[in-house]
Amino acid sequence: MISNMNVARVEFQNRMDGVKQYMAFRKVGNELEARVIRWFAYTWSQSGALDEERVLAALPDKLKAEIGIRVHMDTLKQVRIFQDCEPGLLEALVLKLKLQVFSPGDYICRKGDVGKEMYIVKRGKLSVVADDGITVFATLGAGSVFGEVSVLEIAGNRTGNRRTANVRSLGYSDLFCLAKRDLWETLSDYPEARATLTERGCQLLRKDGLLDEDVFSNSQRVQDSIEGGIEKLDMLVENLNVRLARLLAEYTASQAKLKQRIAKLEVNATATNSALQAAAEMTLSPLKCRSGRLYSLQPKRRPRPQSSKSTDESKTTNTL
Repeated sequence: MISNMNVARVEFQNRMDGVKQYMAFRKVGNELEARVIRWFAYTWSQSGALDEERVLAALPDKLKAEIGIRVHMDTLKQVRIFQDCEPGLLEALVLKLKLQVFSPGDYICRKGDVGKEMYIVKRGKLSVVADDGITVFATLGAGSVFGEVSVLEIAGNRTGNRRTANVRSLGYSDLFCLAKRDLWETLSDYPEARATLTERGCQLLRKDGLLDEDVFSNSQRVQDSIEGGIEKLDMLVENLNVRLARLLAEYTASQAKLKQRIAKLEVNATATNSALQAAAEMTLSPLKCRSGRLYSLQPKRRPRPQSSKSTDESKTTNTL
């Protein structure tokens, strides 16, 4: 165990030395170089040289999912819009969470930015500040969540799915990030949960007066009409598939009957040809009698009777 820790420490130190050489070569400045070194020190103090993604990549999906559920499920349940969701959805979302580390003074998001992800604070403290960077409106700690409404893309959101505040890290902060693309990819398999999350997001927007009810109602009607059209198309396609299957079955049966009829006709034709050939051979071949002689089928010619003149000549010849 000690030898493994030493190896990990050496590997981590070599990686940090490589980054130092790069920053010195590129002349990034002492302040930024110090921030990078402090970040390395913080990551080492929290997890050593452990690369969570690389370790979990060696595991099968089933075990990876179970570990993710054990480690992150309680964190995900702290999100208001995900409370009371079905377990299958939460398990799918747990696997989408990505851990990000922010240094002191880093802005997680700025006012007016397009919201592409939501954040869950695992460790550390964040401050919600004004545009001047001095006035502090609120402080977020472990378990706090922000940006969940922007990833839902609710029609009628007066903010236009943009960030409404500046969030800055006070110290080193560990945040779980859930991207909008991953969320909607997961919700495509859970349409009921999608409707529930949209309703909860609307409640949050109504609470702050940020929902345009007319726009939201119109979008819902359009969505309902689209979904109704999709259902009709699904039913139509299903009926066409049934009819196509029936036609294919009838075609297959007719083909089988046709092949049977063709086979019978071929057998009958073969038998008829054989009979005709046998009859022809019997007709054209010579007949044999019982004694074994061969008789021709042509009629025999009778000898012509001789005339009296020829008879007299023969008698005269005999007399002489």
